[in-house]
Amino acid sequence: VQENIERFFTRFVEEGKATVRLREPAVDVCLSKANASNLKNFLSAVRLAHQGTDVEALPLSALVPAKTSEVEKPKSKMIITSRRDYPLTKNFPYSLEHLQASYCKLARVDTRVLCLKQLRKLDLSHNHIKQLPATIGDLVCLQELNLHDNHLESFSGALCNSTLQKSLQFLDLSQNKIKALPIQFCQLGELVNLKLDDNELIRLPFKIGQLEHLRFLSAARNKLPFLPSDFRRLCLENLDLFGNPFEQPNPLVPSIQLKIPLTLLECAARATKNYR
Repeated sequence: VQENIERFFTRFVEEGKATVRLREPAVDVCLSKANASNLKNFLSAVRLAHQGTDVEALPLSALVPAKTSEVEKPKSKMIITSRRDYPLTKNFPYSLEHLQASYCKLARVDTRVLCLKQLRKLDLSHNHIKQLPATIGDLVCLQELNLHDNHLESFSGALCNSTLQKSLQFLDLSQNKIKALPIQFCQLGELVNLKLDDNELIRLPFKIGQLEHLRFLSAARNKLPFLPSDFRRLCLENLDLFGNPFEQPNPLVPSIQLKIPLTLLECAARATKNYR
């Protein structure tokens, strides 16, 4: 405890509630249903301990072991499906591994969510989120990220350069307003399932073939005129490209008979041959 207290939250101490924020590990110790007088004595002792007071001088009483029925099990899953149920005055449990907060009219990602270091699945679908903070990349265990039906216009390169490279396996960006993905997107090498339906995509990343674990890809109802040449390297089990305005090849013009753009090497070779 010594020199390890980040902050005390004592606004509701008279109601037997308080929170002690630690620096290492970065967690909040939430106290509730406590006797107000005992809680004040405890917080006083913690403050003294933080300041380096000798243990023998701390006003602590002997601990009474808690009954099993009095100890709450760490909560690993929370599902919120309305604005009314969204927690505004209390933190999310730090033990959460699965959090869904849909239909909550969120305009941005809650900073409290970004402190859930054990989070494996984050579902923020059906909200009004326009931009993603780069700090989502600090969720080192995140495997699934669902952002279906929001107002996103981009997916930042900073996220692609984060620890998501090694953890993210499922990404749903469908029903947004994304026109293009950054070149760094193909560094999300662990992706298995990618959903890009109902956006405004005019192209896919030209190095998409680097996503060697990708097995499920859907990019229906976008504005894709063609596929990048690297697309042929993918090992997909399921592909949905319905509703894209793919350009029809003109058989009278040999240079565009292929349904994918020529590589720079092939363009150079054709030019060398044609112009000698």
